[in-house]
Amino acid sequence: MIKKVWMFILAGLTCLTTFFSCRTSVDQENASVRSVVPVTITTPRTGKMTEYTELMATSAFLVKTVIKSPVSGYVQNCSITPGEKVARNQVLFQLRTKESEILQQDSINPNGIIGVVKMKASLDGVVATIEHPQGDFVQEGDILCTLVVPGSLVFLLDVPYEMKNLVHKGGECVLLLPGNTTISSTIRSVLPSMSGPSQTQRVVLQPLSLQDIPENLVARVRVMKNFKNNAVILPKSALLNDEIMKNFWVMKLISDSVAVKVPVEPGMKGTDSVELISPVFSSADRILTSGNYGLGDTALVRIIRHE
Repeated sequence: MIKKVWMFILAGLTCLTTFFSCRTSVDQENASVRSVVPVTITTPRTGKMTEYTELMATSAFLVKTVIKSPVSGYVQNCSITPGEKVARNQVLFQLRTKESEILQQDSINPNGIIGVVKMKASLDGVVATIEHPQGDFVQEGDILCTLVVPGSLVFLLDVPYEMKNLVHKGGECVLLLPGNTTISSTIRSVLPSMSGPSQTQRVVLQPLSLQDIPENLVARVRVMKNFKNNAVILPKSALLNDEIMKNFWVMKLISDSVAVKVPVEPGMKGTDSVELISPVFSSADRILTSGNYGLGDTALVRIIRHE
């Protein structure tokens, strides 16, 4: 008899434990369903949409010249420094021939020996490099220095053949320098040849402002790829996608507190905005731009800001 009583007590305790466990699970599930996510919303706008592609370009001076030694001898005097501006016909170097050094003669003598040679600048420019300072021995034909013309600085862009239709003489593009400096530029010329190994075509870009840009500076070039006047545009933060970037959707409000998942087909993508091709949205539609990540279909939300 006592054994049966204990069996009934144990059975009752088991039922009570199961009941409260189920009750707790149901309460947690209901609490999860009732959770409300704070979100930011915006509305689609219709306007101009431009899509760009980015390539890399390197700065270079188109006009430069090298000063070479016409004789073998010694650099008796170097009157310039790298980065210095020089004028045409300014004396840059004074060379003493090896014959003059041996005979200690500074002028033309009956034997035709030239003693001292003065090397002058052939143009107005800036000293880029000095190869032989004062006291060096140089051979005939050795480079003494290099001069560049600052106003001749351009950017050289190598464009893949399949993108050649994006660039044409007189076209415009944007140069993005390190440090987020932006410079407008025009396409000065498109060279009529291809680079063999890379199959790219060289394009010369003329910056509209130089801003003391050095040679061999690498910059990004933003070239217009597509353009549309009446595009439906949303911020990029409104567009969601799966891991393989195949399926896209937005979260749309159907009431002040419920958001649903709407599959979309994106079009052009700008720096911070995206075009939506389908379905058709109106300016009255409200789309989530924050708090939308990870939301399931038919989610409860709370609007905290309208952008």
